[in-house]
Amino acid sequence: MTTKQFNKSMLATSLSLILAGNLVPYAVAQEQQENIEVIEITGIKGSLIKSMDVKRSSTGVVDAITAEDIGKFPDSNLAESLQRITGVSIDRSNNEGSKVTVRGMGPEFNLVTLNGRQLPTVGGRSFDFANIATEGVSAVEIYKTTKADLPSGGIGATVNMLTAKPLTSPGLKASLGVKGVLETSNEAGDDITPEVSGIYSNTFNDDKFGVLLSGSYQDRNNREEKAAIDNWIPNVDISASPNLSLIDKNTREDGATWYPQNSGYSINDNERTRVNGQLVLQYAINDDVTATVDYTYSKLEFESNRNAFGVWFNNGGNVQSATINENGTYTDVAEIGGDYATNLSRAQYENENKSLGFNLQWQASDSLSFELDAHDSSALNEGAGLGNDAFLIIGNTSCGFCEDSGEAFGPNTANINVKTNMVDANGIPLWGFDLIDGQGNPQDELTGADMGSLFGAVTQDMSENDMTQFQLKGEWVNNDTGFVSKVSFGASRTQMEFRQTKAYSQNLPAGWWTWSAVHFPDDMFTRVGIDGVLDGFSNASDKPVDYYMTADFDQVLHLFETIEDTIAPGIYNEGWPEEVNGKFQAGPIDNDSRVKETTTALYTQVNMAFEVADRPLNVVVGVRYEETDVESAGLERPAVAMEWVNGNEWEYVYASEQSFSSGTGETEEFLPSIDIDYEIMDDVIARASYSRSLTRPPIDALGSTKNFLGNPKVGQRKVSVGNPQLQPYVADNYDVSFEYYYDEGSYASVGYFNKKVDNFLVNVTTDETIDGLRDVFIGPRADEAREQLIAEGIQPSDQAIHDRINENMGVEAGTRIGANENDPLATFAVSRDVNLRASRLYGWELAVQHMFGESGFGIGANATLVNGDVSVNRDITTPQFALIGMSDSANLSAIYDKDGLSVRVSYNWRDEFLSGFDQHSSPVFTEAYSQIDLNVNYQVNEQLTIFFEGLNITEETQRVYVRYPEQFLNGAQYGARYNLGARYTF
Repeated sequence: MTTKQFNKSMLATSLSLILAGNLVPYAVAQEQQENIEVIEITGIKGSLIKSMDVKRSSTGVVDAITAEDIGKFPDSNLAESLQRITGVSIDRSNNEGSKVTVRGMGPEFNLVTLNGRQLPTVGGRSFDFANIATEGVSAVEIYKTTKADLPSGGIGATVNMLTAKPLTSPGLKASLGVKGVLETSNEAGDDITPEVSGIYSNTFNDDKFGVLLSGSYQDRNNREEKAAIDNWIPNVDISASPNLSLIDKNTREDGATWYPQNSGYSINDNERTRVNGQLVLQYAINDDVTATVDYTYSKLEFESNRNAFGVWFNNGGNVQSATINENGTYTDVAEIGGDYATNLSRAQYENENKSLGFNLQWQASDSLSFELDAHDSSALNEGAGLGNDAFLIIGNTSCGFCEDSGEAFGPNTANINVKTNMVDANGIPLWGFDLIDGQGNPQDELTGADMGSLFGAVTQDMSENDMTQFQLKGEWVNNDTGFVSKVSFGASRTQMEFRQTKAYSQNLPAGWWTWSAVHFPDDMFTRVGIDGVLDGFSNASDKPVDYYMTADFDQVLHLFETIEDTIAPGIYNEGWPEEVNGKFQAGPIDNDSRVKETTTALYTQVNMAFEVADRPLNVVVGVRYEETDVESAGLERPAVAMEWVNGNEWEYVYASEQSFSSGTGETEEFLPSIDIDYEIMDDVIARASYSRSLTRPPIDALGSTKNFLGNPKVGQRKVSVGNPQLQPYVADNYDVSFEYYYDEGSYASVGYFNKKVDNFLVNVTTDETIDGLRDVFIGPRADEAREQLIAEGIQPSDQAIHDRINENMGVEAGTRIGANENDPLATFAVSRDVNLRASRLYGWELAVQHMFGESGFGIGANATLVNGDVSVNRDITTPQFALIGMSDSANLSAIYDKDGLSVRVSYNWRDEFLSGFDQHSSPVFTEAYSQIDLNVNYQVNEQLTIFFEGLNITEETQRVYVRYPEQFLNGAQYGARYNLGARYTF
């Protein structure tokens, strides 16, 4: 911390007030106000010192990150700043910090507020920090222990973002920042994209009226390179494959195996545009009453143009060779037949957040004050353009099913034999194919003449959450003697109205199963080499196929829309998007689910101060009561039949009319808390806390509708059902910590936490039948076809069975097959969330921050070790409960801050963690990930600072697998991001 005379630092000290004036810890804020004329806190070192002071002066376990200067948060992404706090790790999306996990509790268990107001989210309870720019944020507080006066919802932590207010720091303050952003992975967009931000604050009328306006615009282009196997299918039977060469090393007692559904790579060119703004108006009506009106807005627009390409297997149809390892995983497979395809897709969506708030503070007397706060906020996520995901599938297409497009096309397209090989459990799957031309001769490569239409469709989902919240708070401060120093009390009412709709266009008539596949002009297709794709993975240079075939999305889309269905004209095009009022609608809304949740809360809290052995002992005791009512309602369009389209392609037939569903639920909870801190010796503070906290179930899980998920392929028939009667997760939390503040800006701490969480949700899946949905695949017609094919020495593949049923019925081979009354009811995996488990989570937090005197150098390091009875057993094949997101983490930062130059190098590490379960109840793991970031600032003069930022400078890759590392699920490679810019304050 640097001290200067007032006449040399008026601007800097005023700026520090606007940044730090909203921090909740009472002693720090008071001390800064009393010493404002001589204290300047800016830069990386200043930010660390302010954050340490927040931690020291708080009750309970609290950490914070504060801005380095007006308009300058330590990182360009809030989540990436938070990950350097002990116990905090983050999820990344598109190589950008997205959501936070605290002490092993995933994003759904952490409440995010803005200036103490709960923020609406879409889909779940977790807030996505990618929606918020950092320039308008002055500080972020992380409450790891809860108190009665904090809103409920964060079992892991409550994360409170603070923005500046003009009357906190009177006078004119402003900052303007510009930067250029370079993504090393970018190929399609501009190499350098702009980011512009500004903040303006001023007061008038003898500092009684204030205005603050902040805004930012950010544009970012990058490329994602991904590898994926979409599904590992359990216990596929390949024994009927003729001439099978099988190496079986499986040592599992249950004999379970997992077979890859497909294998492919994708190249996604993304553009993300983010606009943020905030307007704050404040008026001091008199010395005792201050009114504030604020409006906060954010909008994120995302577009991704994608080429995904690879091979698709036939569920073990005609296997030529295979190897099964000790874990039951098919590590390499070769099939006769199969598909090669390219998925041309365009994903577009928008996230929009709005919040209008009013705050009134009244100092009723020297000892009594009141605060009324209200806000009306909304969050919206919806598809843009054609929809969330518009995809067109092209691939090698047998000419026997093709219509002549009027252009020249190859009369004899290639047949394909597909194979995949997972040669490196740390790398990506390698796949390839052998080609045979129409005359039965080997063919070197695919050509435009081999490519044709398969199918296309559009999904368009919308999630919307409208929230109104009223909070009335009171505080009595004891200005006389006595051990009670303060009493706080209050009430609040929070209402959320959540709506989610889903629409699906159904398939365009462009596939071989409708005899409407088309070969487009050969010159539409381009061969693209992929030698350098995914080269961050160890085995990427060994790809057997070093190219893919692609075409222009808009050109293919236009041609797809002209195809006529020769089997059932008009059926497919019913739901294809049409533009209405400037927007496309992907078809009729299939599901419309709505949830209304109303929570009423009362709390009281007492702060007490004692002296024990001539040292201060502080005790805070409180209780919070909450009552929540849930009403759910929805319209759903249930499936009434299934049709076997061809091969392994199936589709639902939905009811022409929607049906209505509804449900209710209610809960009430008492949430006591106690925080104790004691300075056991000079600069050494011991803390102990107990609290009961809760997290409500994901808002979308409280719906009452039934959703038919995906297409009803054999083995993949899934239905999800909502449950409005779900109870909240409830946790009893115990914390003990010791903190040693041994020098200016330097401290060490160790903490232990233990959480006993009840009412954990378990997604239970049961096999159920649904009235009216019959399965031709296991009916008498299919059994007859299988028997005939086996008798004739023909492999009874799905396609062969389908064709034989049609042949027996005397209809064309490509005709869809519907069920009849002789077919048995189909079996569905029906999943629903229920409250089943109580589990314990515990761990250690270790942290040290050290400043090397006046040298300018400093270091910060922390580690979090988490454990509990919430781990997953990867060898169990039956459904099981485990806590998603639990992992160890560590951070190391080195800084230099002196003479106008600030430098920070940060290393962040997160260990492997469970990230979910797949459709077969197999656990999904995200492998350990580390990243190095660099931040450099140089203060040219008191007004101008230039800066350089480097993110993921070592260009790390991310890898996810199912059950065992060789069961690769997906991997991603992004590259580094560099920012160069300047900021001017005046």
